[in-house]
Amino acid sequence: MSLPTIVAGIEQEIVSALRIVSRIRYSELASSTIIVFDHLLTLDQEIELIWRSPWSLGKSLFLMTRYYTLVTVIFNNFALFSDELTTTVCLAWYRWQGWTGVVSFVLAELILQLRLYAMYSLNKKILIFMGTTFLICAAASATIMGLVLAHIRALPNEIPGTAFCVAIDIPRDFFAFWVPMLVSESILCGLALYRGLDNYRRGGTLYQSGRHLFRVLIRDSAFYFVVVFATYFTNALIFTLGSELEVEIPIGFAVALSCVMSNRLCLNVRGMVREEVTSISTSRPRRQDVSVVTIPRPAGTQRSTHTVTVGSGSQLTEFEMLELRSMRADPVSSV
Repeated sequence: MSLPTIVAGIEQEIVSALRIVSRIRYSELASSTIIVFDHLLTLDQEIELIWRSPWSLGKSLFLMTRYYTLVTVIFNNFALFSDELTTTVCLAWYRWQGWTGVVSFVLAELILQLRLYAMYSLNKKILIFMGTTFLICAAASATIMGLVLAHIRALPNEIPGTAFCVAIDIPRDFFAFWVPMLVSESILCGLALYRGLDNYRRGGTLYQSGRHLFRVLIRDSAFYFVVVFATYFTNALIFTLGSELEVEIPIGFAVALSCVMSNRLCLNVRGMVREEVTSISTSRPRRQDVSVVTIPRPAGTQRSTHTVTVGSGSQLTEFEMLELRSMRADPVSSV
């Protein structure tokens, strides 16, 4: 092979690598923009609906998801655009990226399971089923990620004007990392759709007055599952068909979309609950049209019941009762 041919081949590889690095950087910038823009767009809702509410499991998960992704944005962009990369920095970045995918999946799934648990009227069997499935899928993905990260090597490369990291020894079956996530998303989606259809078949009350909370949950859950499933599936395809450099392109979107969508689901539901409570408290029904609804409080609290006054024709549904109870209950039991 002649020297000009060798030089031309090297130049072609350099140009190809630079194109992939540019795509990775643009993808990370795009996913980071989604996270930051959504944070700014919903900051007023976060202050009103999250920070001013009592501490609960739902609030803790929301804040962990919200601010973990912001930390991810800072570190990822530093590693991608820094001109001073070392082997240690590159390896730390790949490990951070890998475990970030697992952590974001876990946090988003927990938020969704809290919503589904409320949709199924706090059914313990559904909770056990979701919890068991979640633990199996999360453990499978974490195990695959741990095995891969334990064996990969990361090296800094520098083409004049561009520094970037390259992962070496990534197994071809690394796409299996996304399979348990897709299975978990499919199961939760099926549970949400089944609950919505079952409610509709029982009398078509899904779209009647007083079912707004349930309708919002069904709508947002379905939209979440479509977006996140498509994102995870795209990641699995690129992990299967792409090169060792290209696997970095879609990861940022998996983290960004799962966290943003789960946070939006939480904010939308809390906003609807706030509207329902405000509507009940501001409506002043005539005395003869007043009905009294007693909301049991969890065991161990100071008072065993709480009474809400509702006007005639404004009967609270079972789901609304659960949401109102969660807002009045001990912080640990709030969703």
